[in-house]
Amino acid sequence: MNKYCDIIPHCDGWTYVLNGVEAGCTFHTYELAVEAAKRQLLREQRDRVFRQKGLNGEMLPIRPPAFPQASF
Repeated sequence: MNKYCDIIPHCDGWTYVLNGVEAGCTFHTYELAVEAAKRQLLREQRDRVFRQKGLNGEMLPIRPPAFPQASF
């Protein structure tokens, strides 16, 4: 079963939803919402399928930019 991270439009810009729970904040751009979601997923150390709401309302899989490599 896939776990989803949805990037969705919000009245104040964009936000993300992880495990059906909407983020407590919004972002001015789509790219900022994706970056915030990626950082949250890194903290949780979980893999997710990113999706974006299409113009027809359907959730479509997207390929977000690569995760930054952790430096130790």
